Amino acid sequence: MTEQKTPGAANRIARVTCIGGGLIGAGWAAHFMRAGLDVAVYSPAAEREIFLKEYLAKAMPRLADLGMAPDASPSRIHFTTDMKEALKDADFVQESATEKFDAKIKLIGEIDALTAPNVVIASSSSGFLAADLRSRARHPERILVGHPFNPPYLVPLVEISGGDVASQAAAAASLFYRSTGCEVVSLDREIAGYIGARIQYAVLREILYLMSQGVADLQAIDTAIASGPAIRWAVMGPSSVLFLGARDSTLYGGFIEGLTDEMERGYLAPPDFQPDRQLMRAYAEQVAKGIGANGQAGLMELRNAGVVAIRGALQRAKESLKGA
Repeated sequence: MTEQKTPGAANRIARVTCIGGGLIGAGWAAHFMRAGLDVAVYSPAAEREIFLKEYLAKAMPRLADLGMAPDASPSRIHFTTDMKEALKDADFVQESATEKFDAKIKLIGEIDALTAPNVVIASSSSGFLAADLRSRARHPERILVGHPFNPPYLVPLVEISGGDVASQAAAAASLFYRSTGCEVVSLDREIAGYIGARIQYAVLREILYLMSQGVADLQAIDTAIASGPAIRWAVMGPSSVLFLGARDSTLYGGFIEGLTDEMERGYLAPPDFQPDRQLMRAYAEQVAKGIGANGQAGLMELRNAGVVAIRGALQRAKESLKGA
């Protein structure tokens, strides 16, 4: 009788296969490489190899700032257009192909057929449910969502969603991601969009409402967020921030009653406000002509340098508090 192995229960994960060579796939490759792992990157498009090399070259200074594992090196990343070759000897698979529902389900079924049944297959999907993604797989219990934020090598959050079917695989994936430096959040039940993206959409909805009402331009709204709540959110989540909003913890219940009153008085976009396509087009145009007038390069460098600096500052703060 063939021994049935628990998903993820193999020896230490040393080789990761990234399926997809776009922004997310390349970002994951950079992240896993920084952790000192061997990484195979698969894409059916041969030109993705050039993109991958250019991406890594641009990422290396920030990877070095974050700190590289002693044996980490870009030379440990191998690109191929042969999926079977990419998946050979894989200990963990991170799928990051284009977000096309039927194509992704088909692809995950193919990955499932080409890998040992104890290898966890995590999808970087930005919103699809694992219950759907595993629908064509022979081993559905090892397929889950491991959703990152862009770029994965800079932003540490990974949201794991798999449902009861993949509970063992989710536990193994959580341990693995944490071992590479990720901050892991596991969903108790599946929901479209997971947590982080849904919060982003809620904030975007409010931004669009403020814009539609002529309250301020988008640069001012961005500044109001980045220089206000976002600074606190970089340290702790909104609920933690609000808990500190009362003078002391015994007054927290009354503080929340006050927030309830403010929401009822209209401190939120009306429930019936739904951004239409005309508003979304106007939003895109204003971003392109204002915030994005000088292209992406400068903003990207600010984002990358800023994220590294914030992560470093937070780590030093945590270490100093531990020693206090």
